[in-house]
Amino acid sequence: MALILIISLLFVLASLDYSKNQRGSYAYYTTHWEEVGVPNLVTAILADWRGYDSLGEAVLLFASITGFYLLLGGKKK
Repeated sequence: MALILIISLLFVLASLDYSKNQRGSYAYYTTHWEEVGVPNLVTAILADWRGYDSLGEAVLLFASITGFYLLLGGKKK
């Protein structure tokens, strides 16, 4: 199951557009922030791009806690 998840994640990451915007990040934000559907530029950045970052951090924290729990032997009988 984990192998299928890793392979599907690799396909998603490979399909992303990694081309560099020549005008810079500010120009990209000001021209594309309406795609998020939030009326404020700062809120759009925090809600969209930073939201994915926070979700990734939460998943990593959960995985590390679970790994340490399993590594230490789980519940003692």
